[in-house]
Amino acid sequence: MSEIFTKSFEVRWDDLDANGHLRNTRYLEYAASARLAFMVTAGWTPKAIHRAGVAPVTLSDEVRYLREVFPAELVTVSTRVIGLSADVSRWRFEHILTRESGETAAEVRTLGAWIDLGIRKIIAPPTELRAVFAAARAADCQVITSTRL
Repeated sequence: MSEIFTKSFEVRWDDLDANGHLRNTRYLEYAASARLAFMVTAGWTPKAIHRAGVAPVTLSDEVRYLREVFPAELVTVSTRVIGLSADVSRWRFEHILTRESGETAAEVRTLGAWIDLGIRKIIAPPTELRAVFAAARAADCQVITSTRL
C-alpha cells in the first residue's frame, strides 16, 4: 500500500454551516471516512475488523483550518500514517484536506488506538492488521512511545 492514500468528497448542502462554508465537524468526518476507506482498500472492512475482535478508537483530534471550502467543491483528503507504537496498538494519522484549486483547506491529525472488543482495553491488533499499518508507514513516521495518551 502506498505511503499516501487519497479519497475525494463533494461538499453537499448539509455539509455547510450558517456562513455557507464547510462546517467544522465535517472536516473531522471527512478525515474519519478517509481512514475507513484506507482500511477497506487494504481489505479490512468494518465486518472484518469486528470479526478480528478489535475496533479502532479515536483518542484525540487536532485540526488547523486554513481556507474556506464552499458548496459543490471537491475536497481531496490525503491520508498518511505518521505515528505508530512498536506493537501498532497506537497510531497517528495525518489528513491534508485540499480544495479543487490545490489550496490546503485544513490539516487534521488523529491519535488513535486499537481496543479489544471483549475487555475494552487497548491492545495490539492482529498480525495481518499490523502489516497493513507497517506497509503504509510514512517515511517520516514517528514512534509513539507513551502509553499515557
